[in-house]
Amino acid sequence: METLKYQTETKAIKEHKCSYCSEKITVGSTYLKSTHKYDGGVYDWKAHKYCHGLANDLNMFDDSDEGVTGEMFAEYVHEFHDGLLIKLIPEAEMIEYSDIVSQLRFVSFHYKLWYVIRHFSKLRASRKS
Repeated sequence: METLKYQTETKAIKEHKCSYCSEKITVGSTYLKSTHKYDGGVYDWKAHKYCHGLANDLNMFDDSDEGVTGEMFAEYVHEFHDGLLIKLIPEAEMIEYSDIVSQLRFVSFHYKLWYVIRHFSKLRASRKS
């Protein structure tokens, strides 16, 4: 992947879709935009600022020579969310709660995304105090 235009903050004059989470970038909101070339094609990467921040928080850019995809982002969010909740269950009681753990796959991506974003926001807030 080659970056043709580095990331800039842009105000949306029309609705877009976030390249990370696939949710709407609403008119009037500020988002991040960059332009890239990959396999002979040129594309714009448009992202919510909070999604890009979360990708940084999850260290997604450390091991991604070819860049980060929306699918990778979703996988990281799912795994991190499920890991956070599973850590809350005492290991001795894991079998007892296995049916609850198995239900995690049915939680929507939207809810997992916001849970993980809040988790990192709380971490940042606790570091400041």
